Amino acid sequence: MKTIQLPAPKTLGTLTLEAALKARRTNRECTNAALDDAELAALLWACAGLTTEDGRRTTPSTLDLRAVSPYVLRADGAWRWNAAANTLEQTAEEDVRKVSTAYQFEYVEKAPVTIVFVADQERAKNARPTGVYVDAGTMGQSCYLAAAALGLAGCVRASFDHEELRKAMKLGEKLEPIVLFTCGRPA
Repeated sequence: MKTIQLPAPKTLGTLTLEAALKARRTNRECTNAALDDAELAALLWACAGLTTEDGRRTTPSTLDLRAVSPYVLRADGAWRWNAAANTLEQTAEEDVRKVSTAYQFEYVEKAPVTIVFVADQERAKNARPTGVYVDAGTMGQSCYLAAAALGLAGCVRASFDHEELRKAMKLGEKLEPIVLFTCGRPA
């Protein structure tokens, strides 16, 4: 499988937090134009980027377990984001975006990127079962704010077959896709 080195994240602009919160909207109207790697790196950094040498992230983590990790779905496959190295590590070569939805097929296949928040159930076993969903929710909100700052359209989604997506992404049995953020350039 392939590994892609991402560039430094694109600067999120000069929006204040207040302006980003006001601009944050669910928007499923996007083009199929690819995001550049610096924009993708900015979204990934916003949802789970490292902010300290001991591995603290931009978003909170239940019991500091760091049991939720972002993966990326694009036309060229499924990819795990390695925050420490800022790389994408391919898990599947096929375009599996269609498997990531129960009914929004046209939107999901048109949008160039879906970030999948994947819970490591083995790592999370000592936390309450809802902890990974709280973590994924905060990661999704961070994606929304980063998308607003970058002028992108995005949407958090949860209507998909978790097991079918896990298989399509070629993830281990203890890894479960739990929440998605689909993103692209506004139409």
